[in-house]
Amino acid sequence: VRMQRHGENAMKVAKMLERHPMVESVFYPGLQSHPDHELAKKSFRSGRDFPDDDTPQTFGGMIAFIVAGDNDTALRRAKNVCEGLSVINLAVSLGGVESLVEHPASMTHAMIPRADRLAGGLPDGLVRISVGLERASDLVDDLKGSLDQCDSDIGGGYYEERIYAAAR
Repeated sequence: VRMQRHGENAMKVAKMLERHPMVESVFYPGLQSHPDHELAKKSFRSGRDFPDDDTPQTFGGMIAFIVAGDNDTALRRAKNVCEGLSVINLAVSLGGVESLVEHPASMTHAMIPRADRLAGGLPDGLVRISVGLERASDLVDDLKGSLDQCDSDIGGGYYEERIYAAAR
């Protein structure tokens, strides 16, 4: 039941991200635009006990997306997206029942030189979300609102304080 809800919520979030002008790319196997969507349809059981189970197929709760912009712009926007969220919590470890977000370039991979991160395929605008069990409309509204405001200067050092607190 829990995984079904993760997947249902994630699909709603992923579809919104795919339509948002501040999002360059969305990586979620449930989307038809994902290069491995057909393979995912065969691989994800979605809590189904039998092949003929009529439980709607879902594709898990993990989503990654890239915020639009060149490296510096995407880095700033991605930080602002994470900072602007109020329902989705900033965290360095993903996968709980609550929705969590992380920005690898400024959190888990911050110690890796930028050139090495980029060469390894980790863009500055990448954001990872573990979609939780909250009301899907609350998650979509929270993320959309933060993306809509990602060119605003949230700043004030609060982002760094939240990252430090999340790492403890």
